[in-house]
Amino acid sequence: MINPVTAIYEKGVLRPLAPLNLPEQVQVRITIQPDDKPKVLSVSNKPTMAEFWSDFDKINMLEPDIELPVRQDRPNSILEMPNEFFV
Repeated sequence: MINPVTAIYEKGVLRPLAPLNLPEQVQVRITIQPDDKPKVLSVSNKPTMAEFWSDFDKINMLEPDIELPVRQDRPNSILEMPNEFFV
């Protein structure tokens, strides 16, 4: 019987992520094969800011009446800059 099981290697021990339907003390043969799914997206898989804003603009075109509320939890330092910075 071949039964693929996903496990994590921690502190020198393979720990299955789900219970195994095996009797106690049974001997098994294990083949190690790294999981193909990455845990974290690499930087290359993340959208660029240009792609993000392009998607945002598309959503905004579909829902033009959506207004984002002004943040109240912290000040906006750009709006509170002295006029001398905006020459």
